[in-house]
Amino acid sequence: MGDAISSLLFQPPPPTRLKESKVVWLTNSYGKRIPSFFIECAKDARGAGARAPLPGERGDPHDEYGEGDEGGGGYYGGYGRQSAPATPQIRTPKELEMSVAMVARGGGLGRGAPTILYSHANAEDLGNIYPWCKFLSKMLGANVFAYDYTGYGLATDQGDPSEDYCFADISAAYSYLTSVLQIPPSSIILYGRSLGSGPSCYLAARTADEGDPVGGLILHAPFLSVYRIVLESGCTLPGDRFPNVDFAPGIRSPVLFIHGTKDSIVPFNHSERLLDTVHEQYRAEPVFIKGMGHNNVHASVRPLFIDRLRKYLDRHVVPNIREGSSSRVDKYGSSTKKLARLVVR
Repeated sequence: MGDAISSLLFQPPPPTRLKESKVVWLTNSYGKRIPSFFIECAKDARGAGARAPLPGERGDPHDEYGEGDEGGGGYYGGYGRQSAPATPQIRTPKELEMSVAMVARGGGLGRGAPTILYSHANAEDLGNIYPWCKFLSKMLGANVFAYDYTGYGLATDQGDPSEDYCFADISAAYSYLTSVLQIPPSSIILYGRSLGSGPSCYLAARTADEGDPVGGLILHAPFLSVYRIVLESGCTLPGDRFPNVDFAPGIRSPVLFIHGTKDSIVPFNHSERLLDTVHEQYRAEPVFIKGMGHNNVHASVRPLFIDRLRKYLDRHVVPNIREGSSSRVDKYGSSTKKLARLVVR
């Protein structure tokens, strides 16, 4: 039964290639080698993460979604700064090692901008999510660190994917950020899309239990648990996978839910119900978008999508980075009683 569930749950796509020089190899607690990449965001003159402009903002006049090289402003100023920094860059392992030397001098990758630890969906791997990760880095002014699960992409020779391996994989990625690159937990935002919500909820709950919770958690099209996608069991049954509904009450980081009301793979009400299980003080206003499905963020809603992500970061994550401390203050405002059905704020 377990093997049958795994074969349905995990469906790696044909592997896509990445430049070997850009791959950061990690080893999880099972001895499996998995690939990852680190995209460093553009910075403004003060070293803060720089954001490309949204439509209607001053900045790049010829790129509707900020994909040109002219940038917007950083976290500590407006978005329309004309002295644009460089665009986001994928860093080699050697370049990342060199960044660690900056930590002792008050610099390093943990200063000035948050770092998103991105856990991808089922039929994806690092090669095909790279453009999306670079887009997020450019528009949010955030570093993005993404990894493949055991059995996916360049790790297809490491064995079949499993829930245990996924938990070990995200733990290896998190350890690399905190122990090797010395990025404090308060500067790290976990972003899990669909399948990726499983390892992300697990790690958010684990870091809270350890007393040093991550800076934030973004759940994009998450599920209550795998069994509950097809069968409402009322409880977590033996053999179920990724019981996010059981992890959520233990999370002590501000949680942002993103879901499309027309999702035909993971029912929209999974996010509504998961939101109710998160402690009230950690509930950020959700982004529930009318008509959006499961597998893409259509170009027509991207400006709205990015705007709401920016507001979440500015309210819940950036203040902790400004303080330059991993200490957490449990003041995230009251929960949203009215779930936004279409985010037009």
